[in-house]
Amino acid sequence: MPDSHRILIVDDSDEIIAYYTEILEEHGYQYSVAQDGRAAIESMKQNRPDLVLLDIMMPRKSGVGVFKKMKKDPELASVPVVIITGASKATGVEMTTGEEDPKETYQDDMTREFGVQLREQLQNLTPEGFLEKPVEPEQLISKIRSLLN
Repeated sequence: MPDSHRILIVDDSDEIIAYYTEILEEHGYQYSVAQDGRAAIESMKQNRPDLVLLDIMMPRKSGVGVFKKMKKDPELASVPVVIITGASKATGVEMTTGEEDPKETYQDDMTREFGVQLREQLQNLTPEGFLEKPVEPEQLISKIRSLLN
């Protein structure tokens, strides 16, 4: 039985979008896609989604910026948001615990500092869900179902 809930996928990776859309189609969810933060806000204003799957590190407005803008907008503030990020792997800083991988080079120092700053920003947000990439299909569907049912 098809699900009438509309999910907005906000991610700049074609591969990730293809992965999510395959999972959503398999479970009968309707979806739309925005590949950067500005496009996400425009899409939400035109057609309010029932749930947003939001990447953090994107061009033209980060996921943090999108989240903050949504929560300030009375029309979008109640839309559930699941932040899905690969920032822990990319920065070497675990976004949920703050634990850092060992630093071996100057580049690691710079990357870890970015990760620490990003984690601090995420700690101030209150999304309805937070998942780390790579996300297992069952994990994604379980989170979606729990928020939409």
